[in-house]
Amino acid sequence: MNPRFDLLTLQLLRKVDETGSVARAAETIHLTASAASKRILELESQLGIALLTRRPEGARLTAAGQAVARRTERVLEQLQGLQQDLAGFADGTSGTVRIASNTSGMCAGLADLMARFSAQYPGIRISVREATSAAVLEAVANGSVDLGIAHAGAQAEHLQSLPYTRTPLVLAVPAGHELAGRDAVFYEETLRFPHIARSAGSALAQFSGQDGPGTPHPAAVSTQVTSFPAVFSLVSAGLGVAVVPAAPADWHVPANIRQVPLADDWASFELRLVVDPGVVPTPAVSRLLEALLSQAA
Repeated sequence: MNPRFDLLTLQLLRKVDETGSVARAAETIHLTASAASKRILELESQLGIALLTRRPEGARLTAAGQAVARRTERVLEQLQGLQQDLAGFADGTSGTVRIASNTSGMCAGLADLMARFSAQYPGIRISVREATSAAVLEAVANGSVDLGIAHAGAQAEHLQSLPYTRTPLVLAVPAGHELAGRDAVFYEETLRFPHIARSAGSALAQFSGQDGPGTPHPAAVSTQVTSFPAVFSLVSAGLGVAVVPAAPADWHVPANIRQVPLADDWASFELRLVVDPGVVPTPAVSRLLEALLSQAA
């Protein structure tokens, strides 16, 4: 028969080793002496070996009992570590948070926020997936991620969206372009120039080479690409103009590109945080969501 080790009996053996008495050991863990003796006898019977040497003046562990006591010390240390680990999950200082974000969200300070958050909560692992806004909503809806960052125009009825960022839209043009010196330009004025467009499915596709809100004609699309660096590279080479969010300093926009603000009322790009209100977030998810909302404030 395989012996059944219970934690209380193992602790009892350690206390016998410390006190030299079953009765005193029993008292320290709130057992009667008879109950303590019964536990030890049952374990000895299961193991088929003596764990104690019993004498009128007290009890001492046998070599086998000492081996059990040493192992028990390690088990208790591991259990204490387990309790600490689980406490981290309970208070939100440990865990995993899964994020899906569109490209604009990835570029909107998310990396810096994640770096600060990870420094503050090193026990929380953040997993990030880049996707189109539609795919972000799908990932939140099917539970494969905990929260998403998507364009405000992307909607899903049963998901909740929260304000995150709103960035002005600008026209990226090469230096020397006839619009480069303008303080602002209306989108319709750009339609006579070739546009470098984000590929279909991108939230910015509606502004890059397709009908902009309130414009009667689509722009002439010369090239479609998937990334902002590719957009800037082509604009820098003089192959067209592009509607993009106003680039922060860390985008490393080529020096020969000018960003001309769009004067249209609609010319801003809003990102929103997306969560499933039917799912109770883990403490770690709640902490990161709070940090994202704090950045948005």
